[in-house]
Order: sequence, then C-alpha cells, then structure tokens
Amino acid sequence: MDARLHALYRPVQMNGMDPRTYYIENSPSPVLTPYVACYWESGTREHMEDGKYGIDGMDMDIKVNDLRLKFPASARVLPDGCTDILIDYNPEQERYTYSYCGNYMQPFAFPLSLTAPTTGAYTFGVRFFPGGAPFLHGQSLDLFTDRRIPLEECWPIRWDELRLKMEGTRNFAQRVQVMESYLRRVTLRSSPIHHHADQDLLRNVLYRIFKDNGRLSIQDLAQGEAVSERQLHRKMTEQVGISPKRFSEIVRFHQVLHGIRKGLATDGAELAQTYGFYDQAHLIRQFRKFYGDTPLVAVQEQQQMLSEKYNDAAVSSVIL
Repeated sequence: MDARLHALYRPVQMNGMDPRTYYIENSPSPVLTPYVACYWESGTREHMEDGKYGIDGMDMDIKVNDLRLKFPASARVLPDGCTDILIDYNPEQERYTYSYCGNYMQPFAFPLSLTAPTTGAYTFGVRFFPGGAPFLHGQSLDLFTDRRIPLEECWPIRWDELRLKMEGTRNFAQRVQVMESYLRRVTLRSSPIHHHADQDLLRNVLYRIFKDNGRLSIQDLAQGEAVSERQLHRKMTEQVGISPKRFSEIVRFHQVLHGIRKGLATDGAELAQTYGFYDQAHLIRQFRKFYGDTPLVAVQEQQQMLSEKYNDAAVSSVIL
C-alpha cells in the first residue's frame, strides 16, 4: 500500500450527529499510514468541552455538535470501503466489547435515543484505509463483508496484551498510543495476498479508481493492468472486501457527498452532470443505494457530515 493514496480518497462519515456526544480523530504514525486511515472515538460529551483537547502538551481540535442544531431523528453509517476495529465501553456494566467490522454493502440508519446517553460510554475505533487491514491481519477481506466479528476470533495476535493495556487507559490519547504500539508490533502473516505483485496491482487499481472518481469501467481497469476482469474481481474482493465495480460506485458516491458539503452543485441535474451520471434518475438510484435517501435529503443534512479531521488534508498527527 501507499500512504499517498490517502490524499486521493477521503470518505465522508456522518459522525457526531447527537449534540450530547463528541467525535474526535487522530492520524496514525508514518509507519502505519499506508494501512490506517485514522484512530477515532465517539462518546458522551460530559467529559469533553468545546475547543481544545490537550494531549501531552499539544492541542487537538475536537468537533462537538452545537446544541442549537435541530436534533436529528437518526444517524447514518455509510459504505466507504474501509474496515474498523471497534472497542465499545459500557460503564454501567463495566464491560468492554472488542470487534472487527468488515465492509458493509448497504447504508444503515439507527434512531437516536431521546433519553440521555450513558455517561462515560464510548466507542474507540481504528479505521483502516481500503485494502490496508489484510497487510496486518493477513486474511482475505471478503470473509468479513457485511459482518461484525469478535476481535479475538479474527485478530488473535497478542490479544490478551492489547486487552489488558486498553482497559487500563483513561482517555483517547492513551488509547491511541496503546493501539498504535500494538499495530506496529503485529507481525505480517505469510499469505498469498501479500505478494509484491498483488500489492502493486492493488495500489495501481486504487490510484486509477480514485483519480477518475470511480468512473472508469471495469474493462478499462483490467486492461490497464493487463489482467482479466475475473482476476481483477478476485484480487479486489480479497484485498478490499468488495468487487471493483461496487467499490468504484462507492468512491463516486463519496465524491458526490464532498460536492454537496462544499456547495458545488445546487440541484440533482447539476450533480448528475458534474459527476458523470447518465441523468438525474441514475444519480438518485446510485445515491440512494449508499445513502439510504435522496441527494436533496443529504443537502439538508450536510451540516452533520462531521468527519472533519480525516477530510482535512492539512491536519497532521498529534502523536508524532
């Protein structure tokens, strides 16, 4: 993998929609940047304040929803080609839950509770860049598509050590440092998907998909890499978890989201023309597949698309 690919693809997620919660991100070290998109955490805001969150003498901006915003009815999780390690903490039960979440092919929305969220609860995550996770856990990503699996069942290396150290942390900064140290020590497994030829193929295909905003045909992608469409499909499914066609659709969908966030288009027809759809109906069908609603609804909800740090290329890591 190549860390330079990050600049070409920064998917949008709708984080921090509940005004009673916070959402924060942090970049990985250079060693892990080719594989890890970011570390992130979402939790109840009682222990967070607007403005700066100090870490070892440095300041980190956090994004907390303005309480004056209209309280949204539900939150959305959007397909983005990334996979995640998730660590959930339930303070009422004093229980940690560890899992690995593969690619989801469809969006899903869940209602936001009208009751106050549990004080002290949080979810800490590691978001892997598309194709990055197999270089650390050594398994084909199609095994995890549309699945959330207990972490110990698919990521057993040094599991007890990670759990012990993670449960001894007291804040986001410490959790980042523990996970960073753990991932840097993980030994790459011997697997066919780690062959240099496969790495080069994946890097080249991802580059071409990103540069063309997901609009290249699968035939053109395969011909450009001198492989068959069947071989391209197999390699992408193994290393990214979804087919090259579906991944290309997801990349184009996120380009549309970026356009909506930046106000680059004012109506569906203009969006369709800007991003290479046949017509407005084609745009709406594709957009609904990954958003769960129309572009018009996304325009109305754009203020809640708050994955600010990962979508800001100028932000650097605070743990370097």
